[in-house]
Amino acid sequence: MFGVNRINPTISVGSVKNSKSLGKDTFLKLLVTQLENQNPLNPMNNTQFVSQMAQFTALEQTTNLANSFSNFEKTFSSSMQLQAASLVGKKVSLQSNNLDVISGKAGTVSFNLPQSALTYVKFFDSNGNVVDVEKLGWLNAGNHNYVWPATNSNGIQVPDGTYNYEIDAIQKNGAQLQLSGVKTGKISEVKFENGQIYVTVNGVDYPLSSVKSVSDT
Repeated sequence: MFGVNRINPTISVGSVKNSKSLGKDTFLKLLVTQLENQNPLNPMNNTQFVSQMAQFTALEQTTNLANSFSNFEKTFSSSMQLQAASLVGKKVSLQSNNLDVISGKAGTVSFNLPQSALTYVKFFDSNGNVVDVEKLGWLNAGNHNYVWPATNSNGIQVPDGTYNYEIDAIQKNGAQLQLSGVKTGKISEVKFENGQIYVTVNGVDYPLSSVKSVSDT
């Protein structure tokens, strides 16, 4: 690995020369080789030796810290995956602003009003076009459910598919709110993709972060 010339004590690091940084083992070997081949008539002074040992100690601590963090990251990731996998079969509430129309029937729009307000729901197709606006009237604060008839503004049945919706609420003081919808269902599968965790509910994948609540039934 190391070639040392006794007459001209230079150190050849071989394959190490292609590395962008030295590991602690290579650093220590270089230091030992330097000590073995120093000029007895002009040895390395204490200050220089202490300085190099300090560099080695700092390098070792940095390497150990990096290894510890890497191990922690792997352990944490594995723990999160195990916990997520235990959600299969659980009933969850998800933050979601889309619903499916299947065989002409739409899912339920669920939402929570923080205060009483005049409430509207706008429905959009996959291209972002408004297909319907439903006025729900004045609603009190609390949880609400609305079943869309799956018709457009002209009362014509819309095609099956996935639609997005937007909940707009106008309070007594004129303040306008835009609310997120809530979808419920059971988790049928948990997926791990690119370091992210997704849960499958009603055949649709959602990021784990969109889960608002979990229950056994």
